[in-house]
Amino acid sequence: MDGITPEMIEKSLSTDANTKQLFKAKESAGKSGSFMFSTFDRQFLIKTMNISEQKVFKRALPQYLDHLKRNPKSLIAKIYGIYTVKMEDIREVHILLMGNLFLHVKEKLSEFDLKGSIINREVHQPFTMKDCLKDVNLMTISKNDQFLRF
Repeated sequence: MDGITPEMIEKSLSTDANTKQLFKAKESAGKSGSFMFSTFDRQFLIKTMNISEQKVFKRALPQYLDHLKRNPKSLIAKIYGIYTVKMEDIREVHILLMGNLFLHVKEKLSEFDLKGSIINREVHQPFTMKDCLKDVNLMTISKNDQFLRF
């Protein structure tokens, strides 16, 4: 998909090159306990997943792939793999590897972390449209501004 090769992924996932990003990610872990970070070259985003998230994604995979085939210019994140990392004496970690949507964006107007829920899904004032906002913010903003039409 998108001309991404295993060699490109391997280069972006270099352990030595990503040490700094890993420490930043651990510091900013979300409420769910998962964390996300960008590879050193900004090509990919990696998000940890729990087992239930992994199961949901696997069930949705056929529809997801069908959507991307029908809509090649979709702005839905391109998922390049789900992996389980196992190391000796450390609990296994499930990760999602996706393309960085913002890599080629010259000017970002707004960013939203959407989960499809309204429970604890709002960034409270004061915020700017440059902040990463959430589901309730999108609902509120879209009532007042016509920047998105659903």
